Formats: sequence, C-alpha cells, structure tokens
Amino acid sequence: MFAWLLKNRLLVLAFFLLLLGAGIWALTETPVDAIPDVGENQQIVFTEWMGRSPKDVEDQVTYPLSVQLQGLPGVKEVRGQSGFGFSMIYVIFADNVDFYWARTRVLERLAQLKGELPPDAVPVLGPDATGLGQVFWYTVEGDGYSLDELRSIQDFYISYQLQSVQGVAEVASVGGFVRQYQVDVDPNRLADHGISIHQLSTAIERSNVDVGAKVIQQGGMEFVVRGIGFIKDVEDIENIVITARDGIPIYVRNVATVQLGPAFRRGALDKNGQEAVGGVVIVRYGSNPLEVIKKVKTKIAEIEPGLPQGVKIVAFYDRSGLINRTIGTLRNTLIIEIIIVILVVTLFLLHFASTFAVSLVLPVGVAISFVFMKIIGITSNVMSLGGVAIAIGVMVDYGIIMTENIFRRRAEAPGEPPLKVTAQAAREVAPPILVAILTTLVSFAPVFALTGQEGKLFGPLAWTKTLAIGAAALISLLLIPVLTSFILRGRLRKVEENPVSHAIVRGYRPILSWALKHKLVVVITAAVLTVGGLATVPFIGGEFMPPLDEGSILFMPVTLPSASLPQVMQVMRTQDSVLSTFPEVESVVGKLGRAETATDPAPVSMIETVINLKPKRQWRKGMTKEKLVAEMDAALQIPGVSNIWTQPIINRIDMLATGIRTQVGAKIMGPDVAELERIGLEVEAVLRDVPGAADLFTERPVGKPYVEIEINRRQAARYGLSVGDVQNVLMTAVGGMEVTTIFAGRERYGLQLRYPRAMRTEVRDLERVLVPTKQGAVVPLGQIAAIKRTMGPAMINSTNGIPRSYVLANVRGRDVMGFVREASRTVASRVELPPGYSISWGGSFTHQVSARKRLSIIVPISLLIILLILYQGFKSFRDLGIIALGLPLSIAGGLLLQIILGYNFSVAVWVGYIALFGVATDSGVLMMSVLRNRLKDKPFRDPKAVRDGVLDAASLRVRPALMTVVTTMLAMVVILFSQGAGSEVVKPMAAPTVGGLLTATAANLILVPVLYSWFAERRTQRKI
Repeated sequence: MFAWLLKNRLLVLAFFLLLLGAGIWALTETPVDAIPDVGENQQIVFTEWMGRSPKDVEDQVTYPLSVQLQGLPGVKEVRGQSGFGFSMIYVIFADNVDFYWARTRVLERLAQLKGELPPDAVPVLGPDATGLGQVFWYTVEGDGYSLDELRSIQDFYISYQLQSVQGVAEVASVGGFVRQYQVDVDPNRLADHGISIHQLSTAIERSNVDVGAKVIQQGGMEFVVRGIGFIKDVEDIENIVITARDGIPIYVRNVATVQLGPAFRRGALDKNGQEAVGGVVIVRYGSNPLEVIKKVKTKIAEIEPGLPQGVKIVAFYDRSGLINRTIGTLRNTLIIEIIIVILVVTLFLLHFASTFAVSLVLPVGVAISFVFMKIIGITSNVMSLGGVAIAIGVMVDYGIIMTENIFRRRAEAPGEPPLKVTAQAAREVAPPILVAILTTLVSFAPVFALTGQEGKLFGPLAWTKTLAIGAAALISLLLIPVLTSFILRGRLRKVEENPVSHAIVRGYRPILSWALKHKLVVVITAAVLTVGGLATVPFIGGEFMPPLDEGSILFMPVTLPSASLPQVMQVMRTQDSVLSTFPEVESVVGKLGRAETATDPAPVSMIETVINLKPKRQWRKGMTKEKLVAEMDAALQIPGVSNIWTQPIINRIDMLATGIRTQVGAKIMGPDVAELERIGLEVEAVLRDVPGAADLFTERPVGKPYVEIEINRRQAARYGLSVGDVQNVLMTAVGGMEVTTIFAGRERYGLQLRYPRAMRTEVRDLERVLVPTKQGAVVPLGQIAAIKRTMGPAMINSTNGIPRSYVLANVRGRDVMGFVREASRTVASRVELPPGYSISWGGSFTHQVSARKRLSIIVPISLLIILLILYQGFKSFRDLGIIALGLPLSIAGGLLLQIILGYNFSVAVWVGYIALFGVATDSGVLMMSVLRNRLKDKPFRDPKAVRDGVLDAASLRVRPALMTVVTTMLAMVVILFSQGAGSEVVKPMAAPTVGGLLTATAANLILVPVLYSWFAERRTQRKI
C-alpha cells in the first residue's frame, strides 16, 4: 500500500486538499449552540378553557386526553398539568421517533377526540420546538407609554415581525395588560327594562359585523358592495340598541357602563422593581440557535425605526452570549493545545520539516472532523468541541510515531533510495499504529451505548473524538509518508546526534537499568500504587454532571397557592428591588405566572427571575457565585415564600427530563390530591434532617381557596330555572363572557360582558347576583343556591393519568448520589404510606444511575475487545498480560488525581476514564513491539545479556513514547486548567486521563520492559 501511495503522491495530496477545503466550509456552516439539545422528544397539547377550576380541567380535559394519547405508537410517558383555565399535556416519545411524525400522530388523535371534550375546550398542538427553545427574552420599553399601549405594540407589531424570522417557531408575549372593551352591566337597570343578559349579548354581537353584497355594475365598471358595521370605539358600543319600549330605543348605555380596561391575566413581568412588557423568542426544532438569534437581532434593528417614538426593545436573556463564551473557551483551549503540541514536537525532533509534517495532523484532522460532523448533523457545542479537545493529544501521537520512524530510518540509511526506505519505515510502524487506533476507537464504544439525556449529552463528544481520531489515523497512514518523501531532504541527523533525544536516552537508561536489576521492588511498588488508588473509590461522591456556569442566575421563588396575582406581584417587585442592590448584579427581570405560550406551564404562584451578572472583574474581592447566591438567599427570606436557585438552561433540562426543576425530587403518586399533599409535607419535614438538603419545597396540590356555588335544583325549579340557566348567569355576570371581537386595523381586542366590580368583589356579593327568570322577574342567587368557601387544588399534575406531587430539593455541600441514598433510606423508615400510594426519586441523578448501569455492562465488554485486539497484534497471552497490567495502574493514577482535585464521580468523569483506556496501552504496544522485533529470536547466553538487550531495545522507543505521552498529557493539562464558560464540563473528563497517563507511562516505560525481561531471563535460565 505504501509503495502505491508514494508512486501516486500528487493524487494523495489533491485528495487531502479537497478534504481540507470541505472542512473549512463545514466549519463555517455547522450549527452552533452552548450544549447539545438534550430535550425530550415531546409534543405539547395545550387546551384553554377559560375560567374553569383545575379540578374541572383535570376531569373533563386532561384526564381523557392523557388516557387516549398514551396509546400512540412510540409514546414513553404522558405528563399532564391542569391549572386554572388551561390544560397542558406533555407527550414524551421515544428518541428514535421522528419529531414531525410524532406531531402528525398527535394531531390525528386530537381530531378523533373532539367529540369527547367540552365544546368550548379546543386542544391545540404547541409550537414545533423543544423545551430548550426559549433562547431570547426581551422587554418593550418606552417613557410615557402605558403598559397596555406597550403590550399592544408587542402583540400586534413586534411579535408578528419577529415570527417572520426563519427558524423562529413562536414569539410569545408576557406582562402588561391586554386591552379589552368592557361592558359592566347593572343588573338592576336590566331588570327595570325587562332585558336579559342574553338579549344584551346578542344585540352587541349582531351590531359588530361587516357584510359583503357581491357587486354591482355601472358604466362598464364593477363595484364591490360592502356593508360597514364593525364597532370602532366605546361610543359605538354605547349606542347599540338592545330593544325598544313603546317606540323608545333602549341603548347599551342605558343598562351598562362601557370602558376600555385590562383583560384578565395570569402572568406579569417586572424589571428592577417596575412592571414591564416583554416577549420570548422560541427557536424551531432543528434550527441553529446562534444563527436564529443573529437574525432576530437583525430584524429588531430593522423594525425599531418603525416603532413609536421612544419605544425600544431591550434584551434581558440572550443565549448567544453563553454560546459565544462557551465556544470561545473551547476554541482558545484548542488553539493553546495545538501550539503546545507543536512546541513539544519541535523540541523533541529539532527538525522543522518533521515538525511541519506532524503538526499538519491537527488542523487537517480537525477540518476533516467538521466535514463528517456536518454530514451526521452534529452541532458545534461544548460537548462536540470537547471531544475534539480531548482528542488533540492523541491525534498527533500517530503522526509522531510515523514521522519519527521514517526520520530515524532515513537518517540510518542515507545511501538508500528515499522512497523505498520511507515505505519500509511506514510498514514497520503501521501495525502498532493500527492496533493503537483500534483500541482507542473501541474504548469509546460505551459512550455510544449511552441512551436518554446522557446519550444526547455525550453522544456528540463520542462522535467528534472518534471522527478526530479517525481523521488523524487517515493522515498519519496516508498523508505523512507522502509529505515526508517531499520535505525530508539532505543529511538527517541520527537519533544519538539529536541533543534532546540523547538527553532523554541518557536519563532513561540508568533508571531502566536499575529497574531491571530490582524487578521485585518495581512490581511491588506498582501493586501498592494500584491498590492504593483503587482504595479511594468509596471516598468519592457521585453526581450526574458538573454544572455549566451559564453566567446568569435563575431565581425561582414559589408562594403558597392561595396567593393572588397582586400579592405575588408585590413579592416579586420587593425581591427584584433587593436583588438590584447587589453590586455584582447588572439587571433583574422577573416573571410570574405564564407567558402566552404552550411551552410555559407556570402557575401564578411561581416566579422566575433572571439575574444577569456583571463581568467577574467588577465583583467584590473574594466573591464567588456560590457566596453571592447565599447572600441573596439570606436577603430574600419572606414568610410563605420558598426560594429555589438554579440557572435558566439547566432548569429547563431538569424539568424536561423528569418534570423536576431541582436536582432531586421525591415523586409521590396516588389517587387523592389532598393525601398527596399530606404525604409531601411529611416527606419535606423528614428531608430537613438530611445533611445537604437545600431549597426544600413541597408542591401543594390542595391549597387554593374556592368559592363553590351549589345550586338547589328544587328551589331553582320553582322559578322555572334549570341548572344551565343559573350557570350561564354565573359565567357571564361573575366570570365575564367575551361576546365579540373588536377590529382596530391589524389589532384585535375582545369585548367582555360582566357585572361591575363592586357587585362581585366579595363572596357575599355573589348572593345578590340577580338571575332572570323566563317570566321576566329576577331572583337573587342566594335564594336558589348554597354558597360556601372551601379549599381545592391549585394545580393538578399527573403521570400517565395518575395524580402525582413532588417534594423538591437542591443539594449543597455534598454529592447528589450520597444525598439521595441517605434521603431514600430516611424517608422509607420514617414515612408510612397508605395503600395505593408510592414514592420514587427523580431528578438529574437518575441519568447517572442509568448511565452507570449501562456502562457497567458495556465497559467490560469494550475492555475485552481491546484485549482481543491486543492479542491479535501479538498472538501471545504473556505479552498481552504484560501490556494489560498497565490498565489497573492507569486507573489508580486517575483516581488519585481525581480525589486530589475534588471531582465527584459523574458521567463526565467516567467518559474521562473511557478515554484513558484507549490511550493507556498505546506506549505499551509500541514498547512491546520493539522488544519483540529486536529480541524475540535472539539467543541469549545469560540473564545479563537479556537485560542489556532489553535496555538497548527500549531505548529505541523511549523518544516516540515520551513524545506521544507528553503531547497527550499536556493537551489534557491545558483542558484541566482552562477557565471560562464550558470549562466546568470538560475539566472532569481531563482529570482521569492526566492522572492515569502519569502512572500508565511508568508502567509502559518501566514495568513492560521489566516484566518482559523477567520472562526472558527465566527462559534463559531453563536453557542453562
């Protein structure tokens, strides 16, 4: 093969130039995000049923929909939420189900279920976006403009413009007031004129219509006939005629007061203690978030000149900042790695042409990786770039081995034909290079086997590392022999003439010579080090993933369910004002309740506050994010409010993966929501005694005050009233009924009919609500119904149709896995569950459990395959055993460094060990190959001759072995000490590799020759 390559050198160069060009193009076109989209494959079914209680919504909408949607193919789980006036159902599909195929199946099932739901409850499918699609939040600000004016600008101008941006699935509005035409009916005046509410609503509805009367033709022209009848303002409504008495018209103004006012709302926005109006941009599934955000900003710049004077759009959450910081951290790390690797190679070889050949592996290999990333559909994010980063040191290893051997062979045979020597040198090291490549690639197979969120998170890393290693192997085996044939010219210095190589060999030989004479000491030392490292395992904690520092804080205080919107608004304003006083805080924007989108299920009692921080250089001396959160939490202790601290993206990930918005949650399931709350409060009390528990909060399904009106059917029948007659009056007079829609150009506003606020403010006012009879009389509601106060559910959550409640907690000061183990034991021993109820534990740690189970099966299989590959390379169980002894020693080294640096076991750390398995034996393979090639068939007279032969053979490979180890290790050290966004995720992956390579290098350079010599000496002694 190598002879053919060297005969067709120009063809090989052209092929790699083509790949390099494709890589540069792919590098600019690959989508960019902060982290992989780990959201569940979910579809959201949203149903608005205005004014209905959570109990009614659950029984008549959520439960029937949940049961029916469970039967769809590929569905894993159906989660339901029933709130005041709305239902949200999350249909979670298996990951292998196509996203848009799933949407089609859900739409088909919804079409079949229309007849089973209340007529005015129409389910709709949420936007085609994942839970991580909320990438850009902004406020609409303008001095001198009211909140309703700003909300109208947002609803009917800004949101329409931004929704036109390619890649945007939805632009939702939040905060401010939606304008509404309100007709406050005086029931006494209605009774005086003998008019029913139904007559009034019919008159208004029939007075708000435009009609078309086709066309008329005149003078050879065609005129469109249009009847103008739309309501334009308050005066038009006041002048609507309801009926006439004795020729005198009765207008709306005679029985009601008409005004413009705010519509009923279930959400609000606050910025630095002042109420605000804003919006959220949700990215479409599969779109490039960074590119979409750029286009949104461009569109904002385009439309701002068209906004009313003084109105501006101000971003307060922009994920592109996190994306750029994260990618910038990894990009800088990659650049530093490449520079260090090049410097190391230059130092070892002291030959510019050889350094150039080896260094070319890195940029060309990375470029080729991006070509395949583009083909496969992998985005550029902290995990995919992290895969390239941890591969950098390994990528250059194969080029070093190939270049060093060609260089050495050419230097030793100056009179031989260069192409012939190059081909022979390449053939000599190709087998061990292939073995090393295969072991490295196979070692990462367990990462590909991960499923669920952990698979989505680490899959890109596994792909990019594999692609980078594959590209490096391709370059090392195909391109470097061709390049060296061009660039290695003139007289080449032998290894012993190179001062660096000479110094390495001179330092290595005495150490190895001593080790060969004291084999038992070396073996015992290796055994003690291995046992000591493995003994640290019980003292290391566990977690799913080290948290990514997103640069901003998400503060999620939760009030009691009984709190009203004005009360929660006051709490939010107070908290935001306090948060704004911290010198590290740049801006504070809080949201209570829901934004107008199916992706936001928050009740009024929940607040989500985004705290944007200043650059760390502007922080107080000694301040850390953890200290800052602790100070803020201490300053925001309000009775009846539970504080939860997290980050925007990680919060969405946790909620999507398990429905739990904290690190840990006790999931309580059972038929009765009141009993769920009782059990939850008992569990919360128990968890307070478990060390590490923080931000404890129990969801209170039952905690909302209800006013229940139970109609006395017999009493109502005496007045000729049915239950429906009374209920219609209740819905219209108390709840308010939207009669029609007022069109004002592009704007749309509802017209609502209800009693004046003074007649429906308190419970006793309801007794005086007048119910008209068919005979024209009116009956006070208190005479035909019993009105009582009671407690009911504020929000009903369910999983697969079964009600459930959560006890939420974050963990501080200890590892998550240790906390869960202790918490589950404590709760099981102290909380007694009634029949039909169960407690399970959820949160991000469940992904660690899932990953650990899968890896415990796949990793041993991969190690077995690695051993089989090594055996195929040497066909000797003895030699295989000698090389394999380096694996437990490398694991011990990784464990020792891990415990020194304080990293818990996590999926990231396990991935680091998996990466270590692939490179730990590479130098051992090289060392064993040279020992076998040089010494296998040589007759030795005595043990000393064996030791001398081993010493000479090992000295030939010490330079390339050290070069590969140093480049790999220094590349990992750069990652280990990197700073900035994203470094928290990749640093734990580097720790096992750095620590493991230290001990693995000692094993490969010392232990392998010692054990090989031991066996060879025993053979010599038997012959004697």
